[in-house]
Amino acid sequence: MKKIGLISNLYKDPAGEQTSKVLQGIIKRNMMPLVTDSVYKLLKQGKWSKEKDLFQHSDIILVLGGDGTILQTSRNAAKYGKPILGINLGRLGFLAEAEMSDLDSILDIIVSGSYQIEDRMMLDSQLIRKGKKVDSFLALNDIAVTKGSFARLIHLDVTINGEFVNHYAADGLLVSSPTGSTAYSLSAGGPVIYPGMECLLLTPICPHTLTSRPIITDAESNIVIDVIDKNREIQVTIDGQHAVELQAGDQITISKSNLKTQLIRLSGYGFFNLLRSKLSARNECID
Repeated sequence: MKKIGLISNLYKDPAGEQTSKVLQGIIKRNMMPLVTDSVYKLLKQGKWSKEKDLFQHSDIILVLGGDGTILQTSRNAAKYGKPILGINLGRLGFLAEAEMSDLDSILDIIVSGSYQIEDRMMLDSQLIRKGKKVDSFLALNDIAVTKGSFARLIHLDVTINGEFVNHYAADGLLVSSPTGSTAYSLSAGGPVIYPGMECLLLTPICPHTLTSRPIITDAESNIVIDVIDKNREIQVTIDGQHAVELQAGDQITISKSNLKTQLIRLSGYGFFNLLRSKLSARNECID
């Protein structure tokens, strides 16, 4: 029997109505749903599992929520090599493959196995303080080094593969994966990169000079960001979800991770179709 792990953002589905529909659909198709403690307490449906066991024993992870829920799930799923499929309950939903209106067809496709798995590059990052590693991070979208609440620029130095790139006076810097190119980086003026590619994207946030432009570098590159400022609130944020305060002299290293996020892709849901839809672009036909 195929085991389907279900991660549901109950803040977006507080009564569990949508979550219950998914669970009933899974059971109806003779698959076993594994659920977290919060879902089981609310609905008393599915097989209760510790989070670690859910990721370890599921064949597929269904994620019910927005991009934030998918990002959080992706970091755990990658450690166990499990594919995930996002069903959007959020607003934009760049990472979600489908909507709740597609539920029946999604579950039928899962039963038949007629889907593709797309590997997405992830980022490894380390916080180096006084020459020692004090923390490490895994991200699917991006690593951001940004100013705190004060309305002043911060100063950062960047090297790539040991070669000095630039001194940045800006609100911050982003290092993104191709998947993350349609997230924070896009708002900061970065390019859209096809998610199947492997590269690193460095995007300055509101730089003080017009010559500070986004840079795309090889996926095997090692990027180092040096914190220059003293007496400033500066932090590193992972996928917009986990933040750590930085000190003057700290270094943030970013490189390609050996882990990958496996996203389930359904036929007819191409990247450029999704891009047009999410960016509200319109096709113009010229006769």
